[in-house]
Amino acid sequence: MNKVLHIGRTTFRSIWLTINVAVAAMTAVSAYCGYINPDRLAIAQVANMLYPAWVLLSVILFAADFFILRKSMWIAAAGILLGTGPLLDFFPLNARSVKLSPAEELRTFSVLTYNTYAFEDNQGINPEWGNRTLSNILSSEADIVCLQEGNNITGKRHGIGSPAQRDSIRERYPYIIDTPELANEMLLSRYPARQVPTPQPEWGTGKYAAYILDIDGHELLVINCHLQSIGLTPDDKEAYRELTDKELRPTRKELSQVKSDVMPKLLSAFKTRAQQARHIKQFIDSMSIKNVLLMGDFNDVAGSYAYRTIRSCGLKDAYAQTAFGPTITYNASRFYFHIDQIFYRGDLRAVSIWRGKSRSSDHYPVSATFLWDDNTDE
Repeated sequence: MNKVLHIGRTTFRSIWLTINVAVAAMTAVSAYCGYINPDRLAIAQVANMLYPAWVLLSVILFAADFFILRKSMWIAAAGILLGTGPLLDFFPLNARSVKLSPAEELRTFSVLTYNTYAFEDNQGINPEWGNRTLSNILSSEADIVCLQEGNNITGKRHGIGSPAQRDSIRERYPYIIDTPELANEMLLSRYPARQVPTPQPEWGTGKYAAYILDIDGHELLVINCHLQSIGLTPDDKEAYRELTDKELRPTRKELSQVKSDVMPKLLSAFKTRAQQARHIKQFIDSMSIKNVLLMGDFNDVAGSYAYRTIRSCGLKDAYAQTAFGPTITYNASRFYFHIDQIFYRGDLRAVSIWRGKSRSSDHYPVSATFLWDDNTDE
């Protein structure tokens, strides 16, 4: 009997160790899959997209190891620690908020990036007083606003929201640049702004627009981008919702069907975004402007190939530099990912970032505050 128990315990420990090693390996590998060009291996981007889930599983295993097999705790820990760099991109640990002096406050400005869902209300709430998404923009009091899917705000006859809201937009933002030819990217600015030509190939739905702003004597290149979406149909989204419904138990056939419908679109979108990201990087390099702000809907997570490609021209991630813990910026169809980004470089630094809670759009608004700082490390 003792021999049987010994064999059973040994077998269980072996299986448990194997599980720990497998999860640790997947956690570490998926952390760096964002460096792989999707033109070579697109499936690596799927692994990178799931990296947060592997981290969570590793944390759960680490806690379970304490009670089950303590010597395997280091395996789970190693899987997490090996991916520390990528981990801090989506789970930053900036515990202290930046306190500014009155003199520094005068050198700050704020920005907002917001995919507006074409100003349709994602929850079907249409109050008589106006448009909720437009209200979110106004209440943010941002100095510079980059909108995706945001056209025809201020049209006198067929504009968005109430006349009072449109008047408030025009009063607050004397510089409005609409680009319906570029996927309806729009700039609202309190500072003088002019659009910069951005010739770009026909590559699906993704587009970007660029502007040069004069902020109290500082020249700033602002890029408003909306990278390629996955292009899921309403049926695709409904099938995914059903798969993630705790009360429903999908069959193997249903799982296989969703995979066959969604995976080709997912892999194709990764490749297109990679192309768009390389084009945007080349554009930034060609401009030779020191101060750059790039923001928008990436349709891709922190750490992805597109994310890393754009950042490779010396850009910092405002969220990674100022926030604490993970966040999500897309809130529809149970695709809960952080896909709206704000990057920067030059004589400015991010001092805070904020994500709104309104679900009038399928994206949350994301706002950041920057400080002009001549002592910024480059």
